[in-house]
Amino acid sequence: MDYDELEFKYNTLNKQFELFKSIVKPNNDIGLKVDLSKLEKIINEHITETLKKNAPPNFPELFYDFKYEYSKFREFILYDHLIGRNIVGLGGGFSSGKSSFLNSLMDEYILPEEIDPSTSVPSYIVYDKETAVYGVNIFDSKLTLRLKDIRKIAHGFGEEIDEVNSTVSEEITLGHILKSMFIATPLQEYKHIAFLDTPGYSKPDTEAYSAKTDEKIARAQLNSSNYIIWFVQATDGTIREEDINFINTLKQEIPKLIIVNKADKVTKTQFEDIVKEIKNKLDVKGIGYLDVLTYSSNEPTNYDSKKIKEYILNWDTAVYEATFAHNFKVLFVKCKEYYENVIDEESRRLNRLQKALTLSDDTIVTECLTSLVSEIKRNISELKNISQNLKKLQDEFFSEIKYIADLVSISMPEPSEIDLIKDKVKDPLEVLEEFKKKQGINNTLDLTMILRDTYRDINPVINRTMGNSNYKEEIYDIIEENFVIDKNKIKFGK
Repeated sequence: MDYDELEFKYNTLNKQFELFKSIVKPNNDIGLKVDLSKLEKIINEHITETLKKNAPPNFPELFYDFKYEYSKFREFILYDHLIGRNIVGLGGGFSSGKSSFLNSLMDEYILPEEIDPSTSVPSYIVYDKETAVYGVNIFDSKLTLRLKDIRKIAHGFGEEIDEVNSTVSEEITLGHILKSMFIATPLQEYKHIAFLDTPGYSKPDTEAYSAKTDEKIARAQLNSSNYIIWFVQATDGTIREEDINFINTLKQEIPKLIIVNKADKVTKTQFEDIVKEIKNKLDVKGIGYLDVLTYSSNEPTNYDSKKIKEYILNWDTAVYEATFAHNFKVLFVKCKEYYENVIDEESRRLNRLQKALTLSDDTIVTECLTSLVSEIKRNISELKNISQNLKKLQDEFFSEIKYIADLVSISMPEPSEIDLIKDKVKDPLEVLEEFKKKQGINNTLDLTMILRDTYRDINPVINRTMGNSNYKEEIYDIIEENFVIDKNKIKFGK
């Protein structure tokens, strides 16, 4: 090997080593513009301390979603290009073509494709006149990167080949070191949208599973989006049952567009049948969706690409509605609801025991009943204390986060509990199934199909148009039809 070759090899390895150092470097000064210590103390200490006794059974799930929402809020502060933009989350199984889709939209290979699950990194892609790439590593350091660094991080670097073409040193990948990436580029032409390319989801017992693709992480990422595009591979023949089950756990109010990707891999007749079958499956399961469209990254101008871009363009022009406050409030409302229900149940139990106590003339029975009455009173008192302390924490949390949000221009209007009423309403099918179970009815009636057939010819009013502020126009029309009132006097969110 001559001097020039050695020098080239040295320079290449040196650049890779510098990149390696920057990625793994811990840094206490991440560049936050505000002090989040008080807020983080409320989240990491006060809430868990308050609820460590008698926490709701689903508290771990509620708290996980709450903490993810906070991490997203923190990302918005770290990378202010995200503020005021509608988040379009890309979901689907691992390797369903999400990154390829974004690359074809931008008409350039920016995001790495066909990578190992453990190296995939959640990435935000936004419009800006100048290209810039940032990453946040597991040590909470903010890194300045280059576009070509993204591919090195995902596919690996550091491989050395000797004169006889044998591998002297294996390549390494560093995606597992990064928590998230932010990419600004003029190639992403939608100025009011931030695409969130998620690693996808997989179950622990599958080959594609990694900590990055854990179901609960994917669910939290998508539930924090304003819109969702869900990808299905045409080569799978239909939407998988696990996909349907996963979509069913996502927030119903988030508009969802289903894309049958890699449509060029099947015939026209096949993908038409696939679309019909997917629509039928989603309809039977009662899952709301905007449309089921076909796409191919290899042929980005064919199939339903025009319709897909129309949806994205509509989202780009839609009024941004911040979801932080709503998503934060869910934890407090759900916990409060749980305590109220338990207090009601314990109060009814207390009344029954007190009645029994007045009727008993047996000394031993009276002693037992008296002991139970005292225990229940203590439980009720403790639950009321927890509920009151939680309300104080809620006020403290929203006061602090509103203060911080105002400093960085993030919209944070605290929603009233009535705004979350839909989260308290039970699915009618659940009520019917519970009734069947209580009554011991073991027939094989498909309640979904019965309800669907019953209401087949009834046109919906409120949910004619999916999503957020679109509901307002529908509600305006209903109110004006039934009441004599000036439209300007109808106020939302007041």
